[in-house]
Amino acid sequence: MAGTLFVVATPIGNLEDLTFRALRTLREVDLIAAEDTRRTAKLLAHYEIRKPLVSLREHNESRETPRLIQRLQAGENIALVSDAGPPTIADPGARLVRAVRQAQLAVVPIPGPTAVAALLSASGFSGDQFVFLGYPPPSGAARDRWFHQLATESRVVLFFEAPHRARRTLEELFTYVERPITVGREVTKAHEQLVELQNTGDINKLKPIGEFVIAVDSPIMIDGETIAPEEVTGLFGHLIESGRISSNLAVRLVSLHFNIPATTVKNLVKKARFAAKRDAGALP
Repeated sequence: MAGTLFVVATPIGNLEDLTFRALRTLREVDLIAAEDTRRTAKLLAHYEIRKPLVSLREHNESRETPRLIQRLQAGENIALVSDAGPPTIADPGARLVRAVRQAQLAVVPIPGPTAVAALLSASGFSGDQFVFLGYPPPSGAARDRWFHQLATESRVVLFFEAPHRARRTLEELFTYVERPITVGREVTKAHEQLVELQNTGDINKLKPIGEFVIAVDSPIMIDGETIAPEEVTGLFGHLIESGRISSNLAVRLVSLHFNIPATTVKNLVKKARFAAKRDAGALP
């Protein structure tokens, strides 16, 4: 009987985030194919798991894939893991998974931690629709096209960035979009930072070390045109300054004026008030 390839999500920082099912799977498989065997060995040692490891990286995946398929066909069960989070998402493994499925062998996902979902859940941005753009190209026309795609995207955008390029990418991002941006650095780790950026000066709050995941809020659109959040909050402020109408009525009037949901107005006003208190030093 042929074996099964288990695609196992591993912790993105905090080792306690490994799921019970992932732990059991790693203990029961015959072999673990890892992006970096040294990093995976540390995870296994923490949980006192002793299993054979084979390296499966971007540069050797095409060579190792036929060998792993042979082992599956011989009845061995294999776990595929990356350094952090689910394999194949901005990590190696897709070639192997595709080949295993083409060989009509079983592939079973073992879900778990992911920096993309972790940051989105803590950003305050709507998670109804979003797009993940991987890593920005480091330079050239491909980088320009990547930023243009982000700037014209109507959904929330999330992407990864290397620490040595994070500041440059964020500075460039500010020239393309005027939207709320939340940056997660070292998500789930001891020195985790979640920072909402308003301008390039805020970048100084972020240390250029560790892993970065960045979320860009979706634009507010009316008839295909983008509305700046400041237009919404500005009208709301103007309406309540007179003291003649309630906040709830002001929200409804702004909602009707811009033809956007009342919840969107409330969220923008809440964020603007939070930012004002923070800038005034009322918040840490």
